[in-house]
Amino acid sequence: MVINELQEEQSAVRLEENSTAQRHPIGDVSQADVAQADVAQAHPEKHATAPDIAPSTAATRIVLEGISWETYERLLAETGEHRHQRFTYCDGFLEIMVPLEQHEEPTRLFEHFLAVFIDVLELELRSLGSLTMKNPGQQKGLEPDGCFYIQNEAVVRGVETLDFEIHPPPDLAVEVDNSHGSLNKFPIYAALKIPEIWRLRRGILTIYQLNAEQTDYQETSTSLAFPQMPVLELPQFMERAKTIGQRSAVRELASRVKEILAT
Repeated sequence: MVINELQEEQSAVRLEENSTAQRHPIGDVSQADVAQADVAQAHPEKHATAPDIAPSTAATRIVLEGISWETYERLLAETGEHRHQRFTYCDGFLEIMVPLEQHEEPTRLFEHFLAVFIDVLELELRSLGSLTMKNPGQQKGLEPDGCFYIQNEAVVRGVETLDFEIHPPPDLAVEVDNSHGSLNKFPIYAALKIPEIWRLRRGILTIYQLNAEQTDYQETSTSLAFPQMPVLELPQFMERAKTIGQRSAVRELASRVKEILAT
């Protein structure tokens, strides 16, 4: 069973660390996160040793070190397409995350809000949810909270099995990240050539665009997919949904969009 392999590989890494500590990227790890998870102090380049990440309030997650790419692929195959867990793999680190309701609800709201933009602008949208995307050559893979074809929707329309060596990657990925302990996914997204990422972290939405070298992401105030739309205002409508309901919040967003287009 692949679970046994995970345990064996993780145990092997722990033994190796007793003699030689290795450093790997684990993302935005604050001093508090490191202390809480009993991890070593973060390196200035955001590296650390043996990251036992504590669960967040919005998702249960664990990060394992020293896992082979082959084990990651077998894990994907054995758990199937309809699993509840989400797996992220980068350079020997494997994050296993089980999202809770506080994590999933913003993702569903994003889809409703995107539908408003699509309807008003008379565009097409293909939503692929937490599609597994991999770059075997760079040994990186992930499953976003949501991903969408917008500009390239017509290119992949009707395609049942996407091949990223042939087809373009999704135009937009959405990440709801309420834990500073999660793996840094930007290098993975860059390897997959995802043009745009929206990251919601603790009520703040940030837009990132792939740089010209296609090696990293830069923060921006304007969406590539929806340059006219009030994307950065979406968290306000998420908060409104908590008091007036989701459908009412969607209608308020539609009114806001029409107001912008009328000016």
